[in-house]
Amino acid sequence: MNILFSAFINPLRKSGVDKKIGGQIKAFESLGHNVWYFTFSGDKILLCNKEEVKELFSVSANPIGYYMALQKGMRWAAENLDIDMVYIRRIFCSPFHLKTLDIFKSKGIVTIEEIPTYPYDQLNRHYTATSYKIAAVMDKVYRTKYHKYLDRFVTFSKHTEIFGVPAICLDNGVDFDTLRFVPTDFPADRMDMIAVSAMSPCHGYERAIEGIKNYLETNPETPVYLHLVGDGQERSSWEALTDRYNLRDYVIFHGHLTGDELMNVFDRCQIGLSILGMYKMGMEAVSPLKTREYAAMGKPFVYANDELNIDQDTPFCMRVANDATPLDINAVLEFYNKVKEIPHICETMHSFAKEHYSWQAQMAQVVRCIEEM
Repeated sequence: MNILFSAFINPLRKSGVDKKIGGQIKAFESLGHNVWYFTFSGDKILLCNKEEVKELFSVSANPIGYYMALQKGMRWAAENLDIDMVYIRRIFCSPFHLKTLDIFKSKGIVTIEEIPTYPYDQLNRHYTATSYKIAAVMDKVYRTKYHKYLDRFVTFSKHTEIFGVPAICLDNGVDFDTLRFVPTDFPADRMDMIAVSAMSPCHGYERAIEGIKNYLETNPETPVYLHLVGDGQERSSWEALTDRYNLRDYVIFHGHLTGDELMNVFDRCQIGLSILGMYKMGMEAVSPLKTREYAAMGKPFVYANDELNIDQDTPFCMRVANDATPLDINAVLEFYNKVKEIPHICETMHSFAKEHYSWQAQMAQVVRCIEEM
């Protein structure tokens, strides 16, 4: 198929979202399909296809400008490219977006829209920008009309229908070409935890900071450290909490890291922390990308949400409550001491991740659905 992949890709951002989008595009290509996708350079929107890059038009460098640029770019592609399917990473619904979907429908192009997080209304309440609030209100009004235009939603939840549209339920995937697998070394005299995130409220790592504070009050023999990698709106509150408890020796803020710098921190840590705060959004079932990356890297992890392929009996992970209670560090240490005794546990995790979490395996489900349609 000829596929148009529509998402906001910023080549300078190098975030987890961009890694995810890149992995999805690569997966479609590895499955034998021809993929066009949008990216931005300065004030221009670009349409890319393998080595070919076409400059389309100028963009206003703000959220509304990028939104309108993607809509305009999709319409241009619908009129000028021979497209079989368009795969859209969810953007707020509006009359303008519905008109774009109508253009695809009128040309017989199969239209798929991915909702990275669903349901998302409680998540929206954590964003304070006026433009975001207006967009969220408009979305609530117009998303009820999706069923007239969309063929399928893609979701990483367990919902088989969203806004009256059938949904394809996927797991988040990882691009194994971008991850370095090195078996974890488990020292006997310390434990280092790592959490890599955009530091949003839903990540909930104040639970880990509170947990370390409670743990240290018991005068333990084994030192425990938390490495927070990333930047975002919660960083200042987590730093303030760390200072209040005098934990700067135990909670280390590394800022935004990529490449070898990020891998060096991973190499120093034994336990990954997945998202611990989805209770704030009223959500239980999510598919965090970081959990899949921990598995692919052979890093045992702690998680707090329903998962499709793992449960409390899975040996390389530990589930905690999806609420505000501080992380029980003694329980994490017990898990740590147990998991390090399992032969070849890191290799087992890596093999499990390859089987369940490759983007090629996930996007193949989308292709099969389209072929059936």
